Amino acid sequence: MKKLLLLTILLLAGCQQTYKNTVKYEPFDYQKLGALDLTGLTVSQMSLEEKIYQSLILGFDGTAMTPELNDRLQKKLGGVILFSRNIESVTQTQGLNHSIAGAQTEIPPFIGVDQEGGRVNRLPRELGNTADAYTLAQSGAEAVHSAGKWNGQMLKLLGFNLDFSTVLDIWTNPANTVIGNRSFGTTAEAVTKNASAFNKGLHSEGIVTVGKHFPGHGDTFLDSHLALPVSEADMNRLKKVELVPFNNLQDEIDMMMVSHIVVSKLDALPSSLSAVVTKDVLQKELGFDGVVITDDLAMGAIADRYTKGEAAAMAIQAGNTMVLIGSDVGDVDVLVQTIADKVRNGEISETVIDENVQKILRLKTKYDIL
Repeated sequence: MKKLLLLTILLLAGCQQTYKNTVKYEPFDYQKLGALDLTGLTVSQMSLEEKIYQSLILGFDGTAMTPELNDRLQKKLGGVILFSRNIESVTQTQGLNHSIAGAQTEIPPFIGVDQEGGRVNRLPRELGNTADAYTLAQSGAEAVHSAGKWNGQMLKLLGFNLDFSTVLDIWTNPANTVIGNRSFGTTAEAVTKNASAFNKGLHSEGIVTVGKHFPGHGDTFLDSHLALPVSEADMNRLKKVELVPFNNLQDEIDMMMVSHIVVSKLDALPSSLSAVVTKDVLQKELGFDGVVITDDLAMGAIADRYTKGEAAAMAIQAGNTMVLIGSDVGDVDVLVQTIADKVRNGEISETVIDENVQKILRLKTKYDIL
């Protein structure tokens, strides 16, 4: 405990204003599905459109609840993601997240954020921040775990239940500034050890975690926010390097995020839209059976080439459980209807949608969200 307190003080040092935390933290206990798993019954009582809504995590504009956001939540939106544009202060963020959580009590949403520490920081200024992953790793796994735990505490304080972290990319290309010091190391061993420690720290505070960016973004140099990165790695190279942390930590990670990287020797499509990468490699080759989510489909790598409805439908066909769109998509019903039409004409199996939603509900049950 003394080490944790010391680390917290060091992490907050240098902030112009620090937040005095008076919340008492208790160890998080995972919820067990009862002998009778009722998530299947819940799915059977949902309309097709509700099930598709449950498969989405969406961004929105503004710093308070809006009628549009409330409407999406009433339609059983699976989750929301907040960015810096939504976050002003501790009290404002707590109020916003309280409103989001209270808007849909039948199937409460994931309330997520990108909080890695370092340059990917969404915490209000008064809370401070942790160092980037690479810097943290130089102090050892214990310090990394403490940083993960601290971030988990701050996220819980703000009302979040999902963190789009932990980064599992290996920083193998020194010219890669997109990932760079967001990575825990330059080798599979270093990333596995330190990413596991950070992930366990988040878990200790009851935060759902996301491993990213499958199948590995560390050897690229283009930013998928702006362009379409291409990896020349073949399957042999991927198995020996990029896939190692994902494989080693798949039992510790709640969700896996699939990137928009084109692995040209496997498929011409971005990984997030590729059944070869998502189904064949992640789910069959590695055996990951948890929730699979796309990287943000509003990023330039996808948005410059597909409509949001087209991309979302392709992502589900490729094997993703959930679709992430960080921008405010406007009329979500149009996007949902695009997917629903493909279900009704047989291009997407409704059984697949049902299985996806059941995975989502089981994860929400595990973390006492549902």
